[in-house]
Amino acid sequence: MANPTMQAKKRTVLGKKVKVLRREGHLPGVVYGPVMEATVPVIVDRKEFVRAYQAFGHSTLLTLTWEDGQRPVFIRDVQMDYIKKLPVHVDFFAPNLQVAVRAMVPLVLHNPNDQVDGVVSELVTEIEVEAKPEAIPHQVDADISALIAPGDSFRISDLTLPEGATATGDPETVLVHVSALTTEAELAESQALPEPGATAAADAEAENAGEAPSE
Repeated sequence: MANPTMQAKKRTVLGKKVKVLRREGHLPGVVYGPVMEATVPVIVDRKEFVRAYQAFGHSTLLTLTWEDGQRPVFIRDVQMDYIKKLPVHVDFFAPNLQVAVRAMVPLVLHNPNDQVDGVVSELVTEIEVEAKPEAIPHQVDADISALIAPGDSFRISDLTLPEGATATGDPETVLVHVSALTTEAELAESQALPEPGATAAADAEAENAGEAPSE
């Protein structure tokens, strides 16, 4: 399947003057990487970029085109104005397509069992994957239908990744876990129990006061 595309233009405005570009709805950025002879300053349409970033994130290879060139790129770094909630600068990384790279890829859970006897907790939301750039998946899918009872877990070793892609973490790393439900009676009982060390402290205080320690 062809990579998604994004249009760019070469940028001659640099430094603080890029504020003008932002007011006009542009997003300044740069294209760099091992296949680039030099870093190329560019601008992209901010609305188009936001749509693409929300859809593809950091892990999807895009084809970025400008007046006299184009490159497959990853969105590597996005600087944000957190008050206006808008991107203010983007780095596009142009990788060597023949060399493996690592990328953080979203973990997406599928098929939760409606008979599960407990609480399903997702402990990890992203997986680091290593592959050649064109083999980095957009997301990593996890079928959790087998998680039914407390203590059941889904680990990195349970993942099915696309050909050519591997997860870099410990295979025994737990990604999703089922824990037992806590009833209201159990919760009330746990809240009624004294805190660790409370009884010993009370005994010491009683002894200092000349009283008999609690049984």
